[in-house]
Amino acid sequence: MFDDVLVLSTAISSFNNAALYSPFFIVVGLLTFPLFFMVYIYGKDFVSKIGWNENNVNSQVSLWTTTILLIWLMLFGGNYAVIRDGVSLLPVLISFVLFGLMIIIVNQSIKLGYLKKLQNKKVKWLLFFVLLLMTVFSSVWTWWGILLQIVAVSCGMIVGSRIKKNIPMMPWVVLILFLLVIAVLMQPEYFRFGQLGNLTIVHILAMVFAGFCAITAVVVRYTNPRGRIHQSAYVKLKWLFRIMSLLAFVLFVMTESVPVFVGVVGALGLLEMLSIYHSKNISADLSRLAVAMLMMVVGVIIICPVITALGIIYMISENNSVKSKDFIDLL
Repeated sequence: MFDDVLVLSTAISSFNNAALYSPFFIVVGLLTFPLFFMVYIYGKDFVSKIGWNENNVNSQVSLWTTTILLIWLMLFGGNYAVIRDGVSLLPVLISFVLFGLMIIIVNQSIKLGYLKKLQNKKVKWLLFFVLLLMTVFSSVWTWWGILLQIVAVSCGMIVGSRIKKNIPMMPWVVLILFLLVIAVLMQPEYFRFGQLGNLTIVHILAMVFAGFCAITAVVVRYTNPRGRIHQSAYVKLKWLFRIMSLLAFVLFVMTESVPVFVGVVGALGLLEMLSIYHSKNISADLSRLAVAMLMMVVGVIIICPVITALGIIYMISENNSVKSKDFIDLL
């Protein structure tokens, strides 16, 4: 009565549909919560034993975060066949992400002295060959797709090795993570995040929270408190930006569009800039905590617990007095 092949294919199809439509990423995040709790308790002691301290924690976290992201992006095994559009910008965006990752990895490896320890030229060429091989197999199977990613990785290595100034890399890590979030929203099926047009409220809130953390990390770092806005004007402007942010969020829920998502993040950024500019002082640890939260939520979204663990380590590496009220005050 029942064909075995038909039953098996139906079961597989049902499983795939459930994985695409349900918030699978949050289930994995909950299952790995005991691991994250152990990292929170013992992570600071562990990294101190391998040489991480307050002087190099930014460089170490930026290096290992980008390295794990590079390996994940190349070996994740995303299937370009699931792309809906005949002409997609996803390969181009992934190439930009690879370019930025290689800049940070090479620059921080030189800064921390890891490349100097590789004295054998044969080992260096072997690592370069393996990297290019991973790049080839992770690209879309067309001649321009392979060439695009090889050029992106090679140019990133060259640019990263040429940067001699002591440039803070954490803002660049934030930019890379935000571009990765945009890539996930562009093609959720490729990243096993869900089905565009069928994202649940859990998916949408996770994306908005990631965008909020990214824009908070940047705005708090580069906006100076002045305390010069008149109170009545400040209240009216703040409610204006709140309404703009809310309308943009509702539109994002309805459309799941990348430009609308960028608009939501931009509206939140303007709201936070107004709040910071009106205040007389702002905690410098707020930006650091926002970066850590961004790493944690992106690690959950892309189902890469190592990134979440690194975010927890970055959060607990320094004692700070930031409370949830400080984030709420920005809104």
